[in-house]
Amino acid sequence: MTLSDQEIRRLQLGLKGNVKKNEGEIINVGTRSSPDFYQIVYRQDSTTQAMAVVPVDNEKGENPNYQETAIVVAGTQVPGENFKDFGNQPYFWKKNRNIVDSTEKAFFASGGFGIFPGMLTPQSDDIDMFYQITEEKIKSHNGIISNMSGHSQAGPGVAYTASKYGLKQNRTIKVTNFMDFAAKKAVDTGGISKEQVAYLNKNATIYRDSRGDVVFLDGNSGYVPYGQTMRFEVLEGEDGHSPRTPVMKGNKLDVDYYYKRNLFATGMTEKQVRKIAEYKARNPKFTNSIYNYGLEMDKVTPEYYVSEYLKEYGDFAPEPSKQDLIAINRKYIDELHASLRTSSGDKKISLREELVRTSAQTAQLQAEVYEQEIKDKIKSAKSSVENHIKELRDAAYTLAHNLSADEIEGLLSELSISTAWNDGKEATTLASASAYTTKMTEIAGNLNKAADNIVAIDQKGAQIFTKK
Repeated sequence: MTLSDQEIRRLQLGLKGNVKKNEGEIINVGTRSSPDFYQIVYRQDSTTQAMAVVPVDNEKGENPNYQETAIVVAGTQVPGENFKDFGNQPYFWKKNRNIVDSTEKAFFASGGFGIFPGMLTPQSDDIDMFYQITEEKIKSHNGIISNMSGHSQAGPGVAYTASKYGLKQNRTIKVTNFMDFAAKKAVDTGGISKEQVAYLNKNATIYRDSRGDVVFLDGNSGYVPYGQTMRFEVLEGEDGHSPRTPVMKGNKLDVDYYYKRNLFATGMTEKQVRKIAEYKARNPKFTNSIYNYGLEMDKVTPEYYVSEYLKEYGDFAPEPSKQDLIAINRKYIDELHASLRTSSGDKKISLREELVRTSAQTAQLQAEVYEQEIKDKIKSAKSSVENHIKELRDAAYTLAHNLSADEIEGLLSELSISTAWNDGKEATTLASASAYTTKMTEIAGNLNKAADNIVAIDQKGAQIFTKK
């Protein structure tokens, strides 16, 4: 078993604080209402900040699962992340050399200030050693390292170490990285071999922001030539470089979250992309200096954004089936009901609207699926009757050696699809199924009108209270 990308992300979020805790300590990377407990197996808080943990059932550390041992490695340490480091010491770089070293080594790996063998940050050696020590610590528990994760400059080092030992041990080590820094340099110079790249393409997922915050400094705009890239759109004011920023669900981005906000994310269907593209075309953002020369006028066309998506975010995801959508909607309806119980004010009104619209869509989808199932069953049954009749007729000709063809046809005159199949009942059944779909479509339309009224009433109420 392996931890999901979403679970790994939670471990990354609190990493810089948790590495300062003691081995054996229990940490909660979830919330009070929805806790997610782990026990620290090993940790390192120096130039490289890393932590190895195992999932446990509760804050007492019961039932540790060493089969899901995870190693998470922090990104570059930067001056100011711990203000106490400055103190009264005017020469910061003398007081906390680890932070300075961490920053320097990230840029060395990018080729900015020098060249290391293989163009891998020296931090990679730390990560390799950390893996070996962790493996030794969990050996007595028959444990295995199932997951590894790196942020920023730690990304290529984690990718290198996971693929090295994954290939050596002939097993899967799931890699979940965030905004890998200097990844292309590591591959181009052979620091990460072609064999390792092939391994990572099967076992690694890389989450990357749309702007390329910070990683653009690596000389290759943060391009990652291994694994599956999950790119997400960030807005002005958001920190795209932080593992905190991507909104995730399981082992991928939460596409619904981005879709509802008219933001692109890897894993969207063509319909979703085109709808967002239409929104972006209606609300284009121009660079004034360029706009004045008419060089960005293509931004008012949806196709501009569709092309941008395919270039930056990857291919369209396949459209989900109606059955898939019904299952998704049912789960979402349950979540909306739960949220309504704890919400109030504008949030509650918004949730009610979403609940009504989702219920409307689900009702219509169910009707369409029902009608199609009826059509398919009738078609299948009719085909089965036709095949049975053919088999009987063929058998009759084979057995009736002493009869003429006309005589055989006379005996088989009643054995036909017109006598064996009731066309009237077929038509009536299909009409009833169609009428049911029509009725549910009407009900869905009424539900959407009701949702519109919820919004309208809310807006009217707001106007009343804002009138002077």
